[in-house]
Amino acid sequence: MNKIWSMALLLMLAMVIYSCKQAQDIKAFTEAKYSLQSVRDIKLNGIDVEQRIQERRGFSHEERDSLLATVTSNSLEFSSTLALHVTLQEHSEEARHLTITRMKWLLEVDGEEALTGVIEETMELQEGLNLLPIATPVGLVSDGDLPNYTGLSRLITLLGQRTDIREHVTLKIKPTIKTPVGNVESPAYITVTKPTGIVAFFK
Repeated sequence: MNKIWSMALLLMLAMVIYSCKQAQDIKAFTEAKYSLQSVRDIKLNGIDVEQRIQERRGFSHEERDSLLATVTSNSLEFSSTLALHVTLQEHSEEARHLTITRMKWLLEVDGEEALTGVIEETMELQEGLNLLPIATPVGLVSDGDLPNYTGLSRLITLLGQRTDIREHVTLKIKPTIKTPVGNVESPAYITVTKPTGIVAFFK
């Protein structure tokens, strides 16, 4: 009987230690700095964007109209591999990681919300560089029950001018984190430093 109690106490102690470590990891990643290093293997509704970049060939007018129509009908599909760098504020001797079960994202143009979507995939984040293959629908931000076209209109204008859009675009993420008590969504969006890898296609 004493052995059973000893095993139970050890198990409870291990669970408490694990929970404390996970709580520390969650806090560390919540306060971390996120930087998008590159966006690779980009596809929009099956169109290979990287191939277009290599061939120095942009979208035709018909393709642009088609993609715009899919955005406005919330049927545009975006897939890629994100190279996301995570910098923790506090150094730790032990390797830290975080499990994200779902992630909302938001793209702003000059401070105006433009496009949004949800990545319904489990991802493991660690300190340093993370290569994350993702697939997500792309939709318009809603203003109440109606779609808001202002941010999208600004984005289209910038792309039409073939200017560097890095100073105009901001990416934000809101992860849902796996915890000992279940999945918990971040209360606010986390700003990711401005993307660079996708910009060359729009110059």
